[in-house]
Amino acid sequence: WYQRRVREAVVSTQSTGLRKGVGVLIFALLIHSIFEGLAIGVEARSSVFMQLAGAILIHKCVVAFAVGARLIEAEQEIKGIVIYMSVFCIGTPIGIAVAIGILEGMASLDAVTVALVSGIIQGLSTGFFLYITFAEMIFDEMRNNKDLVLKVLFLAIGCSIIGASTIIHNYSEAKAAAGISSSPTSNP
Repeated sequence: WYQRRVREAVVSTQSTGLRKGVGVLIFALLIHSIFEGLAIGVEARSSVFMQLAGAILIHKCVVAFAVGARLIEAEQEIKGIVIYMSVFCIGTPIGIAVAIGILEGMASLDAVTVALVSGIIQGLSTGFFLYITFAEMIFDEMRNNKDLVLKVLFLAIGCSIIGASTIIHNYSEAKAAAGISSSPTSNP
């Protein structure tokens, strides 16, 4: 009887801890989503805006699946799941609206000031993303020594792919800006 009661108390405590952890997770994701929206909202070029929106949409689908699994693991009721997921989903539109509102409010200012404020917002968004990625997610994953070599390997591969694609993209944009064609031309 005693051992069963202790086990029930431990499971109850773990479940309560999971539920509290879910609230903190949803709050952190809300802030993260607001910064995602800020990053999208300050982008003036429609092509880059669409690329950012598409990338964040794909990212949010994966995160939504993980959050849903976490909510089910924490044994949340349907009402709680709907509330948490609604809070998670509303962050990005709020961030976009805030960024557009800031930039619209600054429309009468000179282009340098607008660019400076836009850069500050993008810098804050990027800094927040990097902090969450490196200080929270990767650190927590690396603490678990299971498959550590594979984790480090895939981290290095992912960073290399992102770095290489950024270099290629910037190189092709620089060539386009300079008017250099990448296709071979035939000389008559």
